[in-house]
Amino acid sequence: MKRNENDLFLTGEAVNLPVTFTPVARLRHLMHELEGTLVELGQALTQAPLKMARVHPLPPVPEGGEEDPIVRIEVATLEGEEARAAAIAAFGEHTLRAGCSTKSTFRLPGLLHYPAESAVVLTPLIARINRLKGLFQEEVQQAGERDDKFQLVHQALPGTITLQVYRQLPLYCGELLAIGFTWADKQAIRKLGRQEVIAMLERSKGYVPAIIGKEEWIGRVEREIVDVKRLPPGAELRIRRPVKTHPMANLRWGDRESAKQQVKASLPLIVCSDAPLKAKPLGDYPNKPRQPRNDRRGAERLLIERLHLYVRDEPLPGSE
Repeated sequence: MKRNENDLFLTGEAVNLPVTFTPVARLRHLMHELEGTLVELGQALTQAPLKMARVHPLPPVPEGGEEDPIVRIEVATLEGEEARAAAIAAFGEHTLRAGCSTKSTFRLPGLLHYPAESAVVLTPLIARINRLKGLFQEEVQQAGERDDKFQLVHQALPGTITLQVYRQLPLYCGELLAIGFTWADKQAIRKLGRQEVIAMLERSKGYVPAIIGKEEWIGRVEREIVDVKRLPPGAELRIRRPVKTHPMANLRWGDRESAKQQVKASLPLIVCSDAPLKAKPLGDYPNKPRQPRNDRRGAERLLIERLHLYVRDEPLPGSE
């Protein structure tokens, strides 16, 4: 059945289903709407005149291999109609692949480039899809604790990987001049105050790991608290958590005040633009041999390994 122009708003009200609908039924309804709209998007992407298509299939992470150190990732390349078909399939990739890790999500970096006029058809479809994805995420978050969310999703839609459903489809319109794909291999950094760390440690006393006794665990946490209290007054505390290696895209615009933009490239970017577009493909990881870093992290030391907590006993000049 053909949808009318008001469907975006109608599906946006899916969260207000009758109270007789259970959370499981609401998730199934939202997924049904999402999959139907993805089919429409696939048809529109197939019919629109394609200027360029290139995607980079990545090797899957095997089940149980998600914690293995990443030494090298060999990247493949598809172009033209083959790339377009792979991209359309990737937008609807929501379920577990046999033999693959459930903790490492599916990614397909790349781009589909269409004329600017294609935005007239593609924009409302992608807006509707992203709205449904947001409603799906809201419904899951209302389920409560982590285990409750897992049970809800996998009762309603067995094998579904929620993070892949949550991903918003990326659409870029305007004078986009260049896209360069690369790898991000960084750290998430959070600066903390001494009392904030102590409060975090106090809370952790109530979460005893299964492999250790309660008394031993509390004793260990108490020693960690003492170590924090012994730090000099000017000590700086930071949590530095490693972030999983993932593909990124650097965008350069010709019609924006901020000409440079960096975005995640988990899914192919959909670009509607008449500007000549230079596109640098994604290469193998790592991009180049790593060089030893000679920066201000050299004065930091690891204080609590399980929290990725580092301390700088002497703060940098001007950091106060």
